[in-house]
Amino acid sequence: MAMGPSIDAVASSAELFVGASVLASYGGLIDGVPKSTEIATVVALFVTASLPFYLYGAWIVIDAEVVTWSVLTHHLKFISVGLTLTTVPVVTWMVPRLIEGFTGTVAMHAFFGLQAYALLLFALTGIFHIFRAKRAHSLYEDPDQDVDISELHENMGAWRFRLRVGVFGYVLTWLIAWLLGLVILFLRWERFLLG
Repeated sequence: MAMGPSIDAVASSAELFVGASVLASYGGLIDGVPKSTEIATVVALFVTASLPFYLYGAWIVIDAEVVTWSVLTHHLKFISVGLTLTTVPVVTWMVPRLIEGFTGTVAMHAFFGLQAYALLLFALTGIFHIFRAKRAHSLYEDPDQDVDISELHENMGAWRFRLRVGVFGYVLTWLIAWLLGLVILFLRWERFLLG
């Protein structure tokens, strides 16, 4: 049974980001458009491409009755591609150019982007403990055990709360940062199109 697109077909997508550096090497593709605007467009495409991986990765876990080891690893393959498609452009393009053309919209974009990563770290503090508790009780290898997950550890409720808040917060702040980034990109192109 096929479980979505082949991860191998998209795993190298982060390597395609190198294409943005090709634009910088010869001055751009469209006459009159600053090469930084063209590269920002490629960056926006990469970040936008991460959204389907986040959504499909989330669907894998939501759709599973029981999160087995194979479900978890399949889920993480898509989430890691999504994170790569977002994080590589952030680290290699956005952060080094943060101060250039600093406006209120850029500041809000950076703020929400930073909040997204902070909430992701918050979620990871819950994921780590949940993973460790489930692994200790062999629930990934033998998911048919009749065990309530909340009975695995006295702090399981708090860990699951961290996971839910962190993931929901990451998605929400990522979406806000993404939309603000698209606004910034539109404003860059508007200057060229309106002349």
